[in-house]
Amino acid sequence: MTLHKSGLLLTGLAVCVALAACTPATSVRDSANSDTSSVIQGGKASNRAPIQAGWWQKFNDPLMTSLIQEALQASPDIKTAQASLRAARAQRVIAGASLLPGLSAGMSGRNTDSKESYSANLDASWELDIFGGNRLASSAANADLQATQASLEDVKASLAAEVASSYVNLRLAQARLAVSRQSLAARNETARLITLKQQAGLASGLEADQANLSLGQSQAQIPALENTVTQSQHALAILTGKPPEALVSRLASGGAIPSAAVQLANNIPANAIRQRPDIRAAEYKVQAASLRVGEAQANRYPSFNLGGSLSYSSVSFSDLFDPANIARSLLASISAPLFDGGKLKQQVVAKDAAREQAVASYQKAVLVALQDVANAFSSLQAQAQQRPILANNLELARSAEKLAKLSFDAGTADFQNVLDAQRNTLSAQESLLAVQAENTQSLISLYKAVGGAW
Repeated sequence: MTLHKSGLLLTGLAVCVALAACTPATSVRDSANSDTSSVIQGGKASNRAPIQAGWWQKFNDPLMTSLIQEALQASPDIKTAQASLRAARAQRVIAGASLLPGLSAGMSGRNTDSKESYSANLDASWELDIFGGNRLASSAANADLQATQASLEDVKASLAAEVASSYVNLRLAQARLAVSRQSLAARNETARLITLKQQAGLASGLEADQANLSLGQSQAQIPALENTVTQSQHALAILTGKPPEALVSRLASGGAIPSAAVQLANNIPANAIRQRPDIRAAEYKVQAASLRVGEAQANRYPSFNLGGSLSYSSVSFSDLFDPANIARSLLASISAPLFDGGKLKQQVVAKDAAREQAVASYQKAVLVALQDVANAFSSLQAQAQQRPILANNLELARSAEKLAKLSFDAGTADFQNVLDAQRNTLSAQESLLAVQAENTQSLISLYKAVGGAW
């Protein structure tokens, strides 16, 4: 139905208001919000400030901190997430534009049979958002933006954890390489002494062969460990947005496996899980999906539009904008879906299914977060029990190796005991290094599990 007379405009508006009064527009919005609140317990996601990111500084390793900061600036993953954020901001503006009037202008000129004529027009239109569909769409776009922002923070958190983990792997590989080189030097000295004893008739050929075999086995481990170090350096370079070889010289010198000097496990608040960026992103997605259910419901009701135009026409350009040449028009229109084959109804069903998917994804994200925290705690507890045992094992292995050498030199023990003792010492050293690295990895996982520092 179109009302061409400006005198009928008030009648059209009265109809709009009357229809709005008897429709569930408010309940649509309230339903959308209540659906979100039923999932987001404890307050809206938008009311929570993002968690502070800087947990890596707790490990007091300037090089690791520097690498993480470089990755956060230059990683392709960060750039991809930032581009997604810019797109979400644009979509929010696009959605919000539907709440504002539209205005367009045009001008034309004609020359026919030496007769000139000119015209100009200014058109305005505005859709009255009586049932809140456009407002819900705008709010959903804003929730999408917040979800994208949280996803960017999640990418940053994951990237920081990955850089820290790769750095720990590098330090572990370098430490294992250093221990293996020390073991190689010791076995080389043992083989040299056995050769001298054999030449003096104090050792057998079997013992010399055993010593050289042990030396060869130790030598074979070195290239593999060096390759592990090199690949760890390459991995860190890629994470920081650099070519594989870019950090080799910078990371060539070894360093201690980083460790946090404070006990972090006892200082985590109960609501820390909800600060995780992926949890916040999932909450915003539920909010957006719920709002779109309301938007789809609102689209089933009539739409109301106001429009108007100012037109100018003249045979002379100088007189084009003379008030006497103005033509005005004002119209209001109402359109309502009568038959669409169930399209609009099924759109509501589809949006509601999407909301259910978002809720399920949120629930899964929470469960995964709880699992991450539980696993990190379990690992830290196991490692706390292992470390003193492994440290004691290393002392015992070194003592046994020393006694085995003394016994062999005194002729009271077989040379195989010396070789076994050397292998035990190397194994005990590697086990202690491994649990130290695992402890740091568990702390990194715990930080990531709660979204950062707490």
